[in-house]
Amino acid sequence: MALACLAIGLGGCASSSIEPPAIDPAAPADIRVTLPAPPDGVEACVRASFPDIPDRSLTRADVVRIIGRAKVLDRQKRRCSERAQAWIDAVQRDFAKP
Repeated sequence: MALACLAIGLGGCASSSIEPPAIDPAAPADIRVTLPAPPDGVEACVRASFPDIPDRSLTRADVVRIIGRAKVLDRQKRRCSERAQAWIDAVQRDFAKP
């Protein structure tokens, strides 16, 4: 019983250390920050899924096609992630506290 009370008490202490949001929604509009939009097409590119693999015996042509599409997708995602990372870096550079 005492252990349960201690756990509940400590749980309350842990939750009290949660930091408030970076920008208070109740703050005046003149001090709110509107971040720039992320680069166009990044979300769709990042969400693109691996090429479908047919549920049957694969031919050599199937394997070549699947691997080729996977390589193209990997290159596209790398470019998307580089653009996204550049956007994140710019937002941090321009908006973060020094």
